[in-house]
Amino acid sequence: MGARLPSADQPLHPQRGEAPADLIRSTIGVVGHYCVRCGAELEPRMIEGREMQGCPNDDFILWRDPKVASAVVVEADGGVVLGRRAIEPGYGLWCLPGGFVNDDEHPADAAMRECLEEISAAVELTSLLGVYHVPKSDAPSMVGIAYTARLANGAEPKAGSEMLEVGVFPVDSLPPLAFPSHREVIDQFLTSRESPAASSRRHGASVAPSGKRPSPAREQSPPRRKL
Repeated sequence: MGARLPSADQPLHPQRGEAPADLIRSTIGVVGHYCVRCGAELEPRMIEGREMQGCPNDDFILWRDPKVASAVVVEADGGVVLGRRAIEPGYGLWCLPGGFVNDDEHPADAAMRECLEEISAAVELTSLLGVYHVPKSDAPSMVGIAYTARLANGAEPKAGSEMLEVGVFPVDSLPPLAFPSHREVIDQFLTSRESPAASSRRHGASVAPSGKRPSPAREQSPPRRKL
């Protein structure tokens, strides 16, 4: 992903019938959208108290659904694997491997794919860490799905095309992270290590893609700062 949880400005939600059209447009954005049925430009519309866009000729509504993204806490050498971003947002800052889930992907498959792309390493997912709401004011909000993982046998992380470098950091001395949501994921990871039973009750059981079973945890070796 590189994916984290940024705080968003509180959106404006006028009551039904109380917002002029120009105010609705300003909160929807300036990008033009068109009906997929007839091609007409969509118009501002209040639906159930929310600012939406709809077709003036039929009942098509552009629903602003959240994007789904994954993030992975990859345990290695007593720490976690982070990448320093080579792209915006967050250029030069560190993040967990992760990214958006494709429409035909299982979220766990997306998590493993993003690890291959960003840290050039195959991983084995070991548990579902949590599901998070990632609010945004300048883009669709996200549903973040976080996993824990370990490196597959023989895998050695190295920077992919979207990373400047890759490092393994002790969890008690992490560098500044690009996204607040990744800090939330790390905090939940620390909580789960202190109280696995409580974490399982809050965020669900261990999961893996269909036909793949999460591997048991392996003994950790002493921490290593950088790769």
